[in-house]
Amino acid sequence: MTFDAGMGASLRGLRVLDLTRNLAGPYCTMILGDMGADVIKVERPGYGDDTRSWSPPTWHGESTTFLSANRNKRSMAIDINAPEGVKIVQKLALQADILVESFRPGSLEKRGLGYEGLKEKNPGLIYCSISAYGNTGPLRNSPGYDPILQASTGIMDMTGEPDQPPVRLPIAVNDLGSGMWAVMGILSAVIRRQISGQGCLVETSLFETASWWMNYHITSNLATGETPVRCGTGTPWLAPYEVYPASDEGLLVCAGNDNLFQRFVEELEIPELAADERFATNPMRVKNRAELRRLIIDRFQTRTAVKWEEALRARSIPCSRIHSVADLVQEEQLQALGLLKAFPHPLIPELRLIDSPVSIDGTRASQEIPPPLLGEHTDAILAELGYEKKEVETLREKKVIA
Repeated sequence: MTFDAGMGASLRGLRVLDLTRNLAGPYCTMILGDMGADVIKVERPGYGDDTRSWSPPTWHGESTTFLSANRNKRSMAIDINAPEGVKIVQKLALQADILVESFRPGSLEKRGLGYEGLKEKNPGLIYCSISAYGNTGPLRNSPGYDPILQASTGIMDMTGEPDQPPVRLPIAVNDLGSGMWAVMGILSAVIRRQISGQGCLVETSLFETASWWMNYHITSNLATGETPVRCGTGTPWLAPYEVYPASDEGLLVCAGNDNLFQRFVEELEIPELAADERFATNPMRVKNRAELRRLIIDRFQTRTAVKWEEALRARSIPCSRIHSVADLVQEEQLQALGLLKAFPHPLIPELRLIDSPVSIDGTRASQEIPPPLLGEHTDAILAELGYEKKEVETLREKKVIA
């Protein structure tokens, strides 16, 4: 038996019904699309996914946030508040292998699109629910965006400089993480279905993801009773492990073990620090962090960050200057890995997006479907479902579809 090469063939032949919006759900379904699944994205007529209006910035009028999370999908514009719209989605669910939704708990059940109702007609359906706080508990019905979860789980409290107010991470870490966990749950369910023939309910939430990100900080708190504090660019249990100012700009150094520390201080031309009882082991370096930092900065001020970076990298000491997104786009390593991939779009012929950060046999996602225009594939998918042209025209006149 032979298989197509690359990650893009992994889920070929599986259909995903995407009832998600914003970021967590769309990232999940985009990854499934990258793996080769046929993803049908259902959006609100005239408005679409919320992220279509998250702008600026835009690229030829299209929201860059939407573009980043919705490649390798087909879009249908359906009003699921209309009975006829619900009927279409139910038909799609009967043909789907996987359904992913990110509505508030209970919302789809009221429309006849909940798991219990759909699995009776499609027992092999893998139904994935992504919510803010999960489908049980006192916060079950509470709304939540990524920053809310950063604030409510301690992430924001630990982010920033010690003498400054908390700040949010500039990436939607809980959204993206929840999307990834959802994919892992779905892939596990696909394997399980191959054995049992039965679908199942997969659930995850931003709260669970945010709490999971905090796992070693939670363990530390349980062990010591102490609340972790903001450390700027550093970390509470390693030193030297932060940004140190050189003569012109900062350089992040991560000397995460004694061998790295010895090589580091040799390059700084203060090798005696490796034998100094104040710095001989990591626990002692952490205890005497302030004095160690002062000594490092004294040496760092004698050269530019570029010179220190070159010297330290030559000795395999992990370090980096602070780069911008613009620097990343021009990074040779990014180009060498082929991570920026072209997805020619009807409105943006030059569209490039970050490809999936995993490959199989050296090949990443093979599908190259650009993020869809709102409702771009409505008619084609309705035809696949057996709708006649006249029926489609009637649905459009009633504004059930667009």
